[in-house]
Amino acid sequence: MRICIVGGGTAAACLVMALARALGSRPVDLVIVEPSDQLWRGRAYRMDRDEIVVNAPPTMMTLNPNDPQHAQRWLARHHGESCSSRWWTQESFPPRHVYGRYLEETLSQTLDGLAASGWRVEWLHRRAVSVALDGHKTLVGLEDGATVPCDYTVLCVGEPSEPFGYDPYELAGHPSYISRPYPVASTLGTIHPSASVAVIGCGLTAVDTVLGLRAQSHQGRITLLSRDGILAAVRRPRQVGRPSLLTPETVRDRLERSSSPLRLSTVAALAREEALRAGATPGQIASEMSMADWGLRRVRRQLTDREHVPNVDWLQVATWALITTVHYWWPALPRSDRQQFLRRYHRLWASFTSPMPAATANTLVETADSGQLQVLRGLQKITPAEQGFRITAQHDTVEADVVIAAATAPPAAHPATPDELMDAVIRNGCGQQHPDGGLRVQPETGRLIDRSGRPQPSLLALGHLTSGTHYYLSGIPMLVWRSEAVAAAIAADASPSMAPPPPGLLTQVSPRRVKHP
Repeated sequence: MRICIVGGGTAAACLVMALARALGSRPVDLVIVEPSDQLWRGRAYRMDRDEIVVNAPPTMMTLNPNDPQHAQRWLARHHGESCSSRWWTQESFPPRHVYGRYLEETLSQTLDGLAASGWRVEWLHRRAVSVALDGHKTLVGLEDGATVPCDYTVLCVGEPSEPFGYDPYELAGHPSYISRPYPVASTLGTIHPSASVAVIGCGLTAVDTVLGLRAQSHQGRITLLSRDGILAAVRRPRQVGRPSLLTPETVRDRLERSSSPLRLSTVAALAREEALRAGATPGQIASEMSMADWGLRRVRRQLTDREHVPNVDWLQVATWALITTVHYWWPALPRSDRQQFLRRYHRLWASFTSPMPAATANTLVETADSGQLQVLRGLQKITPAEQGFRITAQHDTVEADVVIAAATAPPAAHPATPDELMDAVIRNGCGQQHPDGGLRVQPETGRLIDRSGRPQPSLLALGHLTSGTHYYLSGIPMLVWRSEAVAAAIAADASPSMAPPPPGLLTQVSPRRVKHP
């Protein structure tokens, strides 16, 4: 059985681990198509400053869902028990580049074990430009004209690899515009210490940008700008409590038993009831859901609130209920409800599901108190000026020497994102563009839906390209969960008696063995 994974970032790493668990005893020829110079880390986990840390506890960052302490044990082995207990708790977190080493070394060990059990693993240092169906198999076209025939292909590509990412203000190419802040050690190193810096976005990437500037002793003014000014929420202390109303089981049961469509109002009512049962007051819920409470004022309030969280934290219970069920209710909602969610709740969702550590929040407050940092909302326009940029917000106009893009495209903008591979898949009839972004896939399995509306057993997708179907894909836990579903679909479909392919199936290519970074 030959499986081709197109992409070699973090989503691909999660998928390899899931395939190892699902197919470990079967003979597999695994081909990884990735043009970059390293595997598994993606952009977010490459070498960088120690100040740029992960934002989740170890049980949420493990690559093995059956072993919650897997990542924590790795850190203890490589940095000592005392360092592990100091670095990775509910309150403190290791640098992102250290987690990148965990990804690399875990995959290296896994691939060595698979090779010893009979798997053949190859890394093609090429760019995939097309995918086509050939009967029950797929053909992956490479940039040099080669073709890779496979029994199964999984598209794990991230955002487009062009030099410039999300660019809503058409600033690409300006010498003082930075389109991708990671790794901050290199991208921010050219900024003059006294330069005024405007950062587009208020999420974790924007927060990391502030931390990176502080780490290099930046003295100039820093302005965070977005449409709503909602910063990443402050992570709460770890508390007990689990959802009881809005669970995967109850949502699946509702979808199976009812002939009427699931509505957003039903999901919202269940989440609210979860919060009330966990001890929330209507006033607390209103405060967290209010868009009027924004910027550093919101951060200060959340820092104060976390000091008084009871044993059962209603906010964590409600957030966990939504996270663990979103893959069921999101695809089932009418499109009008999905659009309503994106307009009303998308930014709050991103804030709560990708919170920042309390230590990071305190750093932002200190930077603001010193007069160096401000947050503005209602961002409208950024235009190049004679020197630097002129930025227009709802009630403010500011100037900046440097602009840094630290925001991702909103879900509704994903369909317009240029992607050569996605365009080829649609053109070949292997897939359909989803109206909310990316490619349309079968929610349960990740199989692409072709132009006739049929799921393709041999062609699947994971991660960025499935953003319309699944909506929420941020973070290791979601990638691990979706990887398990994709691997299970391949394992259930593949015949255990399928013989391994003969050598030489790669045409016009000299394959490279995987070199562990």
